[in-house]
Amino acid sequence: METGTKITAVCGWAISPEWFGGKVAEFFPSARVRVVYPLRPADREEAEKLLAGAPADLYIGYSLGSLWLLHHRERLPSGARKALLAPILAFPRERKSGGKTSIVQLKYLMRELERRPGDSFVLKDFYVRCGLSNDDPSLPGLPDRQTLVRGLEFLSQIEEPGSSASGFIAVLGDKDNLLDSGEMKRHLPHLEIAPSAGHAPEPLLERLAELLR
Repeated sequence: METGTKITAVCGWAISPEWFGGKVAEFFPSARVRVVYPLRPADREEAEKLLAGAPADLYIGYSLGSLWLLHHRERLPSGARKALLAPILAFPRERKSGGKTSIVQLKYLMRELERRPGDSFVLKDFYVRCGLSNDDPSLPGLPDRQTLVRGLEFLSQIEEPGSSASGFIAVLGDKDNLLDSGEMKRHLPHLEIAPSAGHAPEPLLERLAELLR
């Protein structure tokens, strides 16, 4: 990728912007990386402010960030490249769009975050499931618990059709614990499957960098 390329990277749920920005920079060392963590992901006015202020050459949405990019895709510059890592069309398993997490599980996570705001067990369990247990994606800069709850509400409520990802590069690991690559492939025929990769962003970023060379 050309030196000075501007990247806007949108975080996944409960992922520190600083941590995620460092991961993006590892695989795009010559780029200028700006990281976004939407505080109110369903809010269109917030999305407009986040996206209009600093247009980028490449937009990367990871996990929740991928659904956010799709949901607000009309605000992206038409000439920019766009990529979805661990792409989400509808997160709950009941929507049959590739998600493996039930609505009951999502509601449980919301209750636990509100009931035990100072307890990190829920987040640590999530990081282990995502394959992030050997690194700490939570610090510094993790949003407050109400922001995390709003993120789960967004994941539980928002649904986008597979056609909304037209024009986006999409990369998913075949060992992802949260998303079913086979089912996702039916919704996104152009989906790139990264072998032996889980939900963690590093192998997905590596594959994206290869595709953009």
